[in-house]
Amino acid sequence: MRQAGLNVFLRKFQSRSVQKTTGIMTLYWLAVIVYLELLLHGAAFGMPGKGFFLVLLFHIPFAGVLALVTLMLPKKARMVVTAVLTLILTLLYGSQMVYYFIFGSLYTVSQIQQGGAAITSFWKEMFLVMGKNLQWLLPLLLPELLLIFLHKKLSAMWGRSSLAWGAVLLVLVLVFQCTAIACVQIGGTGYFSNYHFYHSASTTTAQSAQRFGLLTAFRLDIQGQKETSQPGNEVSYHVPEQTTPETQPLDTGMEPTQAEDQNLVTEPTAPQNPYNTLDIDFDLLNSLTDDKTIQGINQYCASVTGTKKNEYTGMFKDYNLIVLCAESFSPGVIDKELTPTLYKLANEGILFQNYYTTFLNNTTDGEYTFCMGLYPDMTRGKTIASFYASRNSYLPYCLGNIFREQRGVESYGYHNYFGTYYGRDESHPNMGYTMKFAGDGMEFSTEWPSSDLEMMMQSVDDYLRADQQFHAYYMTFSGHLAYDTQANPMADRNWDLVKDLPYCYEAKCYLSCSIELDKALAYLLQRLEEAGVADRTAIVLAPDHHPYGLTDDQYSNLMGETIVKFTKFKSNLIFWAGGLEEPIVVDEYCCTADILPAILNLWGFEFDSRMLTGTDVFSDGMHMAVLSDKSFFTDKVWVNAEHGIIQYLVDPKELPAGYMEDMIRTVETKYALSADILNSAYYNFVFEKGDVAVNRHSWE
Repeated sequence: MRQAGLNVFLRKFQSRSVQKTTGIMTLYWLAVIVYLELLLHGAAFGMPGKGFFLVLLFHIPFAGVLALVTLMLPKKARMVVTAVLTLILTLLYGSQMVYYFIFGSLYTVSQIQQGGAAITSFWKEMFLVMGKNLQWLLPLLLPELLLIFLHKKLSAMWGRSSLAWGAVLLVLVLVFQCTAIACVQIGGTGYFSNYHFYHSASTTTAQSAQRFGLLTAFRLDIQGQKETSQPGNEVSYHVPEQTTPETQPLDTGMEPTQAEDQNLVTEPTAPQNPYNTLDIDFDLLNSLTDDKTIQGINQYCASVTGTKKNEYTGMFKDYNLIVLCAESFSPGVIDKELTPTLYKLANEGILFQNYYTTFLNNTTDGEYTFCMGLYPDMTRGKTIASFYASRNSYLPYCLGNIFREQRGVESYGYHNYFGTYYGRDESHPNMGYTMKFAGDGMEFSTEWPSSDLEMMMQSVDDYLRADQQFHAYYMTFSGHLAYDTQANPMADRNWDLVKDLPYCYEAKCYLSCSIELDKALAYLLQRLEEAGVADRTAIVLAPDHHPYGLTDDQYSNLMGETIVKFTKFKSNLIFWAGGLEEPIVVDEYCCTADILPAILNLWGFEFDSRMLTGTDVFSDGMHMAVLSDKSFFTDKVWVNAEHGIIQYLVDPKELPAGYMEDMIRTVETKYALSADILNSAYYNFVFEKGDVAVNRHSWE
């Protein structure tokens, strides 16, 4: 009996029909996946180069798995399941293309759960970009069409299958997967290498997809969520310091150099504390918890000095403060004739010469960084947006909370869209704001987008007082895409003012939307002046992200120059202060996360700068502008982390030893520390507020 069974097994294994079926099914799935990958690469990253070899290698196992699934099915069901799976792949790649055409990036696994809100809110934009990019989207249907028209021939070719060849295929899947992972090390294991992008938890979906393919990027996202599902792992952060000769340099693929960080070097605290820090015993705090993450943050904070107080500390202590996070704001909208109020605000007060917005897209991440002085959780393990994840945490340094706790000032916040979108109806009151939203305290003549002017007219009376200090926060909306008069009422509302300008249609629509913001600010200034408080009020306006609704060519047309990665993020931080006789010019490189610590210093609040990853621009020491993909700019070097390109602004020989290692590790620490502060509810622990672990995956 055993011999007979073995003979049957061997006959099936040796059957050319079975071999042919197994090979054809595997090649089919590999061809479909590679074809879809080529289309995605062409649409999002440009035509692939020699690095596409890794994409191919990583997707052979995926093809093998799909072949296994379909081969094990009865022959009649095989074609149906194959068609369904092919359609699912087509929709996955197609939806990523559409997302990229709108936002300029790829969506993550964690963003899928927000898909319903995105579809209902962005459906006009979706149809617009689909219509403009049919040359990429229509070819996606080719595999499905081939199945439909050739199903009889293919069904005849897909004959019998066997467990024997299924086992062989499974072994081959494992072999190719191990080979692909091993090949990641080709070219080194330092920063900007394939190895780094594969293993780093903070690699973006786009970075992974470009190097290893979309399916691998999703696998790494899911794998990262599982690996970080348990809190309390051992953590380590980089503290910038002089490296001794014995220290091993970090492998970056570059000549080792070193930076000197005057800002974070540990020094004895003087009797009169010259730093923006609080008197906190981090060693004592460590003895009160077994949580390795919190202990790691404590050790980091204890090892750095914090930012120094300076001549600007408390300069605006008695000023009122109005803060605006401006939707898709860009320097291209500032014009003396077209937007006179923006022009006035941008050229008076504090002038930031090297300000960069951290985010290419994604309002909630840009707004979070602006409000928190921390970077959002950008790791593969995140399961939801950081702003929503913060909704139950104690946030001592958010402006609404700190104005109330240290000045007794009640703060007000406004957004001219629904509060449920991104969960702002929960996150923003937690920052200390009495909030009003569209349909909840305010009404608007249009819905998507609605008017910033109408929002301003319905809000100023809430907080404007001549006899007491006030603070208000706005998240604007008029500048939102799509930049089309048929789809965007703001683009249509001010069209007559821009229709004759020498720009492309989309750029003129964008300017029309921005005029609505200018009108809102003009109304605000008028009310401040009428109340007699303009000379002791500051207005801070920063973008959530760059105007991703414009293509690079359209944005270049607006800006009057060719836009590349570095210049795309260059923006304006408007910091107008009434009564300031002469502008204050800031040359330091800075970005979105640096706004909050600068405000806290200017208003003389008591805060601990060691617990923020943004840096007060007026302090001594290291300053840099950091982007969401961990690219960064300093006065010595510009680093494009996505492509591993380093542009030196000085002679590399003039840099201190270890400079590049120091800067790269510092950027890594900024993101890692920010994510851990959020996910460990660190402020709750330090200030003994509520549940220490309240934020840990509280959305699950």
